[in-house]
Amino acid sequence: MEQIVETIMPAVLQLAGTVLMCVAGVVGYQIKKAYNKYVDTNEKIAVVNSTVQYVEQVFTDLHGQEKLQKAIDRASELLTQKGISVSSDELETLIESAVNGFNNGYRFEKSEVVAE
Repeated sequence: MEQIVETIMPAVLQLAGTVLMCVAGVVGYQIKKAYNKYVDTNEKIAVVNSTVQYVEQVFTDLHGQEKLQKAIDRASELLTQKGISVSSDELETLIESAVNGFNNGYRFEKSEVVAE
């Protein structure tokens, strides 16, 4: 019996080590994937916010769809340079959200000034 255990034990330990390494690899890959998604999302938001500020400041003579198109083009270019892929629908949503945030923030500041 001892001889069988001594013969089988190295193979069992090697198999357990292999399984453990595979599980660790899969877990590590999933953590990296989640981290990259989080970082990419935050980077997208930061780029879009700065792009909206840029477009509002530089293209004061444009309005509506023209200004939106400038923001989409600029943000898409910057994100591509950073190696982040984004769909046009997602980009448009992020831009509209940023514009809404800036407009609401502006109204809030404006109403505070009027109230004082």
